[in-house]
Amino acid sequence: MLTCDTLDGVSSDGFGQSVTDDLRFLLRFRRCRRTPVAWRDPTPAEMDFWEAHPIVGRFADSTYAVAEVDGRRWVVRDRLWFGWPDPPEFAWFVLDGEAVWAAADFNDWPRAWKRPAASAPD
Repeated sequence: MLTCDTLDGVSSDGFGQSVTDDLRFLLRFRRCRRTPVAWRDPTPAEMDFWEAHPIVGRFADSTYAVAEVDGRRWVVRDRLWFGWPDPPEFAWFVLDGEAVWAAADFNDWPRAWKRPAASAPD
């Protein structure tokens, strides 16, 4: 598992995941995007936490939504600049304790996920 303690020597554009981690994250995202989740807007303290997080804070520009599912902390961060050649609009992370349990980038909001009220499109 990737934790904040394993960041030594990690390049500035990644967090040290292996190909195995990438595949595991892909499979977990495919499963998790089918899980009904009622996202909520982050509190100011949560925004500060995710912004300062040594891994998650480096991805995307601001915290868009947070949730707790099965005892894990889920966060979606959004990017000001996205679309080719830039990365997708959203970065999704799941932390199990301090370990990154899953991570993925995506453009289209999964149908099973309900956006937070303040962030939902008209």
